[in-house]
Amino acid sequence: MRHLFIIIFVLAFAKANSQQTIPQDTTQLEIKEKIKIPTAVDAVRNFFKNFHARDTTALKESMLTNMQLTSMIIKGEERKISTITTSLFLKDLIAIPDSIPFEERLIEISYDSDTQIATVTTTYEFYYNKFLSHVGTNKFTLFFIDDKWIITSIADTRIFG
Repeated sequence: MRHLFIIIFVLAFAKANSQQTIPQDTTQLEIKEKIKIPTAVDAVRNFFKNFHARDTTALKESMLTNMQLTSMIIKGEERKISTITTSLFLKDLIAIPDSIPFEERLIEISYDSDTQIATVTTTYEFYYNKFLSHVGTNKFTLFFIDDKWIITSIADTRIFG
């Protein structure tokens, strides 16, 4: 009888413990939720933030080294294609005197993306020395490399007048 009582007690104790919830270690889950995976749109927004700040180091890090920027310049009926390298783009940027404000105001942003490649399109208005200089559209192509989006090409239109 004593053995039967011990067996029943052990079984009851085992059943009670098996129904208890086990606290989970949620630290790893919380960390994953707090880490925001960058998007291609974030990369383009950062590009413009660094562009307006004239931060050539940050811009250089956001673009493919040998990237080219291709523009279609439209003045009335005249259309001209211009292509420059990343290094010339950065040199032109730092050549703008600090006393002259400029801003490329993004009007609309759209994107098409998968996990490795993306295109981001922005319409914009470009202000130079507080006056509207031109309007246009930017097309960015980006690749996801080393946990960040890298701009591999930029094509834009610049419509004057």
